Amino acid sequence: MRKLDAIWSMDKKAVQSALNSDISKGLSSAEAEKRLKESGLNKITQSKTITFWDILFEEIKEPLILLLLTIGVIYSVWGKIGDTITIIFVILTVTLVEVYTEYKAKKSIESLRKLALPTTWVMRDGKAVEIETSLIVPGDILILKNGVKISADARVIDASGLEADESQLTGESMGIAKIADLMPVATGLHDRTNMVHMGSIILKGKGTAMVVNTGMDTELGKIAGLTQEAREPKTPLQKSMKQLSKNLIWIAVVFSVLIPVLGVFRGLPLKDMILTGLSLSFATIPEEMPIIVTMLLGLGSINLSKKNVLIRRTQAAETLGSVTVIATDKTGTLTENKMSIEKWAAKDEQLLFTIGALMADVAYDSEGGFLGDPMDKAVIDKAQELGLERKEILNRYKLIEDLGFDENRKVFQSLYQNEGKTITVLKGASESIFSMSRQDDEMENKLKESMSIGYRTIAVAYKVDSEKFFTIIGLFCFDDPIREGVKEAIANSNGAGVRVIMITGDHASTAKRVAVNAGIKVTGVLTGDEINRMSPESLSAAVKKYNIFARISPEQKLNIVKALRENGEVIAVTGDGINDAPALKAADIGISMGISGTDVAKEAADMILTNDSFTSIVDAIQEGRRLYDNLSKCVKYYLSCKVGLIISFLVPVLFNMPLPFSPIQIIILELFMDLAASTSFVAEPAESDLLKRKPRDPKESFMNKNMMTGIFSGGITLSAAVLAVYFFSWFTTKDLATAQTFAFIIWLFGHVCLALNMRTNHVPLTKVRVFSSRSFNIWMSGVVVFLLIALNVPVLSDYLKLTPVGILPVICLALVAVLATFWMEVLKHFKKQF
Repeated sequence: MRKLDAIWSMDKKAVQSALNSDISKGLSSAEAEKRLKESGLNKITQSKTITFWDILFEEIKEPLILLLLTIGVIYSVWGKIGDTITIIFVILTVTLVEVYTEYKAKKSIESLRKLALPTTWVMRDGKAVEIETSLIVPGDILILKNGVKISADARVIDASGLEADESQLTGESMGIAKIADLMPVATGLHDRTNMVHMGSIILKGKGTAMVVNTGMDTELGKIAGLTQEAREPKTPLQKSMKQLSKNLIWIAVVFSVLIPVLGVFRGLPLKDMILTGLSLSFATIPEEMPIIVTMLLGLGSINLSKKNVLIRRTQAAETLGSVTVIATDKTGTLTENKMSIEKWAAKDEQLLFTIGALMADVAYDSEGGFLGDPMDKAVIDKAQELGLERKEILNRYKLIEDLGFDENRKVFQSLYQNEGKTITVLKGASESIFSMSRQDDEMENKLKESMSIGYRTIAVAYKVDSEKFFTIIGLFCFDDPIREGVKEAIANSNGAGVRVIMITGDHASTAKRVAVNAGIKVTGVLTGDEINRMSPESLSAAVKKYNIFARISPEQKLNIVKALRENGEVIAVTGDGINDAPALKAADIGISMGISGTDVAKEAADMILTNDSFTSIVDAIQEGRRLYDNLSKCVKYYLSCKVGLIISFLVPVLFNMPLPFSPIQIIILELFMDLAASTSFVAEPAESDLLKRKPRDPKESFMNKNMMTGIFSGGITLSAAVLAVYFFSWFTTKDLATAQTFAFIIWLFGHVCLALNMRTNHVPLTKVRVFSSRSFNIWMSGVVVFLLIALNVPVLSDYLKLTPVGILPVICLALVAVLATFWMEVLKHFKKQF
């Protein structure tokens, strides 16, 4: 398709002809597909596809993995070539398992993010349809309204009170009025008021525009050039795990050097001690930890998507477990957003529904139904029942100007021409419209009656020509039922120590009625007018007391969020409008609505609810807590094994005794430890009491007292079981191979039992199914099968320096492992009782 010059100087028909499109119907689907092949995707950023090999190469470049490979190379100088091959095999096996798991997680996240890609409403085949922004082509008709982010350069076709923020292109933050009139050919970029450009945001009004340029041909594309999509930065938890790993390396290295040195001083062979030191460093360096966090965050995002939550910024998945306050909208989040007119009051019923249908912000969808505000749809449906057709009304009333929505008064205003008269019509917040209208005692009484019930009440008024005051036409009284599951979700939130507050632009009585029905604790209602009279200190005190905030403006919503954060709360805030963006950005977690949310709100949010439902927020908090819980269990188990291994070597050296494991045995133990950490704990289901605990303090160190206690108690338990069996075998048989074989067996059984006990932090295993985790079952089965093969296949047992052992001693050692770790289960029962 040829490039068009000075399209701002062409009239509508010329634009339509030049782009071979239809102003009213748009392109056909077939033509749009054809043009997409010609023009390419409408993008100015290039996304890099995630591949298995990229992740593998990135993983191998990690310093910790390189260090392990270096150890393997050094080992080859002193040890047997077979042992060196085993080391390389173990490193590659563990790395490949981790890389594959990480690859699956990242690919799933990549797919999920495609679901959260920006979309745009266009006219195709004569119907309004929502498509991915990247699929827009020249000739498409964009549907413009408040909150829409412009996705291409386009020529304005129709405009009613249309204003756009073009600061991304011009640097000017003021709204610029947009019109459909012709402009001179010489008009500069910043003065082309009949054009809208990619990256701009519609601030108010409505209209349509025909796409002229897409992708790199847009003004923004020419300035920016094709850029690589920015890589998401590491989350605080990922950074802290990486730093912790670096710190723990030094501890591992110290003991890997100290134990061989002590061994040499005790008279043990130098070569054996060097190989033991290398094997110990191989087994104790915590290379897994940064990878575990990435896998947990990836799997967490996947699980959240199954619960209608799309994570846009990975850090939000971490923060979810710390949320103390949910600040939610009312309509569509707590309620179904299925408005029904329960009653109406009118001086003139025909005129009330005529004006109501006239001002309805709706469009026809691809199936002939209405798209738009649920209240407007309810008005149109009722008007049709009364014999009033919207198309006929639009033919009688000519729109002069759409003044849009006044955020402060919460009123829509438009000017129409009808039978030679100019009529100004209002629709919106009843108190604002009544204050602008003539006194009407009858309507005021009707309003009080509706408010006392708690209906959402919208007033309609008009004035003709130059009249000073408006005349009240009537009232629409709407009801919106509470969503299924909301009451239970709020109860669960309260039980989890998470306070739920409602922030709404609705009237106080309506907000209170919905809050009561939803199960939110009502201690009073604080209104926007009352907040305006408060000092920052008073507001900080008020947000501790009130759970319901009504008639709130976007600026007041932002101030409420700031006050809550200053009080030390970790807050999740929902929003869907263009003016909700500041509050979403100010919150710890900004949550946009996937169905009703504007482009601006979605871009500002950290996560998106694909079903707009409050229940999904509570599900997300539970998943966030599960993620952190599993990470703490995984790290506790992983480091317990490392501590247990160090103690198992340190004690014999101090008592001038042979070491309990040969170097090759240490390497095999490391394999099973890493596989357990990387594949089992990450998929552990949530404990049943997860939503009965208080939120996690985000300021609390990950390696807190409880974590350190768990690590050392687990490590001491495991090493005590190993050393007890090893010492008993050594002193009774004086056969080192037999003693090391028994130590090897008890370690394998012991670290399985330790992992089982650490699957839960609070709930006893008897309260959950022991074999409920598929990942754990596979890992445990693998350990047992390997052990049986290693003990019964001569070639393997000789290689691993194991002696033959009967089935009865193996069973006895398994029982010892169970008994040695059973105190953890007893402690959980004890804590549960008290």
